[in-house]
Amino acid sequence: MRDIIAQSFSINLNVMRILGLYPPETYKYLYKVCSYITYSIFVVLVSLLAILYVIFDEQHDILQLNLTGIYLAETVSFITKLLPFIRNGSRIKKCINYFGAPYFLPYLNKHKEIIDKCNNICRRNSMAYFTGVLLGEITWNIKPLLMKGNRFPIGIWLPFDAAADTRIYWTTYIFLAAASVYNGFAGTLVDPLIGGLACQATGQLKILKYNLQHLKESAKIETGTNEMIFSDLHSKIRESIELHKAILIFVQEYEECFSWIIFSQFASSVFGICFCCLQLSAAAPMSFNAFSAITYIMIMIGQIYFYCYYATQLLEEVFLANDSLTNAIYMGQWYEYDIVSRKALIIIMERSKKPMIVTAGKIISVTLQTFTM
Repeated sequence: MRDIIAQSFSINLNVMRILGLYPPETYKYLYKVCSYITYSIFVVLVSLLAILYVIFDEQHDILQLNLTGIYLAETVSFITKLLPFIRNGSRIKKCINYFGAPYFLPYLNKHKEIIDKCNNICRRNSMAYFTGVLLGEITWNIKPLLMKGNRFPIGIWLPFDAAADTRIYWTTYIFLAAASVYNGFAGTLVDPLIGGLACQATGQLKILKYNLQHLKESAKIETGTNEMIFSDLHSKIRESIELHKAILIFVQEYEECFSWIIFSQFASSVFGICFCCLQLSAAAPMSFNAFSAITYIMIMIGQIYFYCYYATQLLEEVFLANDSLTNAIYMGQWYEYDIVSRKALIIIMERSKKPMIVTAGKIISVTLQTFTM
């Protein structure tokens, strides 16, 4: 059986590997150098040239300035959003593959049902994002060709006249289209990956709750008899404690690796939505520009909602009153356990009172409540 991560995020990881955001096991140094070069050209350099275009543009082409503003809102944030994947690639890769360890493979039918559901959700989200980015990049890079004059996908400052020669124009156009594709796929496909990891953590919590609620049955299966032996019960409780500790360690590492990445997405989405609303206010109701602005607004709102939804699921899986970890223990047959087992369960219940809250930039909590504010 393939590991959980390979089943859930094959699309994301393959694209990230191509774009230099997911280091291989070999040639790590060479891969990192190539990643920095690609990142510097397509993210940093293009962003700086776009900023210079906004500063030095004398023609005041509002449409082109607005398109550049939308692009800058996303791309400038990618400077901070994508850099950790290159600088701390090994640590982030370890965090991504945390639930891919054999320790987390399901062994009961109920466990497999929970994990399969999480895997299907992650694959669905990744495919939806991939399709959306692909369509978005096609429309973004074709749109300038449908306009009058020699336009580019991104308005940037150039030290030469790109329209003076056809070959120079198309070379510049292809370069900017490639930069747009890099930023689109690199900056967007990490979103379903990060949200999906929270979904996988939620799945592991569901497994933990199931185990704690059915400790007696599990102990009987272990012995192969209808009698519960307390030593086997202690072993099952110990396994549950270890799983709980492993999930807590993951959530802490998840917060350390992705907190500022999520904050970058929050900031860029806010500015991007503002520029899209400006474009929408100036466009004809049924025009191509209006359609593209609405599409980008939906995508950017969806990116924020995606993080908030799965982080809230993680929080509620432990803390929601009628479906909490404490409630799962209480619904078990704890009254038939020995005193040692009861004390161990009380410790788990007390430890679960601390909510698993993911923050963006260690400033704001990533929850649906934050999304609706």
